[in-house]
Amino acid sequence: MSTTCLDKDKNNDDDANEIHGLVKEFMELAGKLSIGEVLGPLGKLDLFGYGKKLLKTLSRFDQILERIMEEHEKKKNNKCDDHEGETWDMMDVLLQVYRDPNAQERLTRTHIKGFFLDIFLAGTDTTSVALHWTMSEILNHPSVFKRLRAEIEAVVGSTTLVNESDVPKLPYLQAVVKEALRLHPSAPLVLREAAEDCMINGYNLKRQTRTIINVYAVMRDPEAWANPEEFIPERFWEGNSLIKMSVNDVKYVPFGFGKRGCPGASLALTVINVTVASLIQCFDWRIKDGDNKVNMEEGSSFSTGLKQPLLCYPLTCFNPFSLSP
Repeated sequence: MSTTCLDKDKNNDDDANEIHGLVKEFMELAGKLSIGEVLGPLGKLDLFGYGKKLLKTLSRFDQILERIMEEHEKKKNNKCDDHEGETWDMMDVLLQVYRDPNAQERLTRTHIKGFFLDIFLAGTDTTSVALHWTMSEILNHPSVFKRLRAEIEAVVGSTTLVNESDVPKLPYLQAVVKEALRLHPSAPLVLREAAEDCMINGYNLKRQTRTIINVYAVMRDPEAWANPEEFIPERFWEGNSLIKMSVNDVKYVPFGFGKRGCPGASLALTVINVTVASLIQCFDWRIKDGDNKVNMEEGSSFSTGLKQPLLCYPLTCFNPFSLSP
C-alpha cells in the first residue's frame, strides 16, 4: 500500500474519532433545554450559550462532511491500488444524484450533509445507549440473564453463534429488549409542532406551537403499567410467546409515533437484539470491582445514557472465533 493510502486511512480514523466526539457533544447540548425555549422571546438571548456551542458543533460537522464529499469527488483521479475496482458507497450514490441534471429529485450539498448528520446522530449514540441500558438491567437481574442464556442454548445451541435469523425464535430476548426500551427510551423527549390551531386535553394550541412530549413519563405511567418503575420483561411475555403491541397503543412509544416516528426502529431493534444475544451467549460478566449492581443513575444528554460509564469484565463462555470457517 502506498504512503498516500496509509495517510488516507489515518485521516479516516481521525475523522471517525472526531465525529464520534461531536455526536456526544451534540447529544449533551441537545439535552440542555434553554429557558428561552419555554419562555418564548428569551430564546433570542441564548442565556446559557448553548445555542452558540451547538452552532459551533454543527459547523465542524459541516467542515468534515464537505471535505469527505470533496475526497469522493476526486476519487476517480486517485491512483491508489486500494481504490481500483472499489464498490461505490452511499456518498458516491448521493453525489451522482447531485450531479445528475435529470434526476427526479434534486439534491443539494446541504441535503447530503443533512442526511449523514441524521445517520450519525440518530443511528449511533441512541443505539449504543440502548445497549448499555439493556445490558445494565440484565446484569442487575441474574435470573433474567440465566433465562436468556437458557433460551439461546435451547434455540441456537452451544456450537453456533446466534444471528439475525434466530431473533424471531427468541421471544424472551425480545421481551427483555422491549422492557429495557420502555424504562430507558433512547429519545425520552419528542418534539412536535402543531400544523394548525387545535385543542388537546382542554389546551388551545396555536398553529406552529412546538410541544415537547415526555415519552419517558408515558412509559412509566402507573395508570398504564403495573409496577412501572420495575424491570419486568414478563409484562411482554404471555404463554411462552411475545405480546405484540398495536401500532395504535400509545402507552409504548420508545421510537416515537405517527408519521414522525423513528424510520430506523426495525434496524435498531435488530442490532440491539442480536448484539445482546451474542453478549449473553458468548460471555459471563463481572461488574467492576466486584460490585453487586450496576449504578443506574441517569445522565443528562439528549439520549439519557448512564451517568457513570458501564464497566464490566467478560469471561469467555463460548468463543465464536474458534468455529471452523
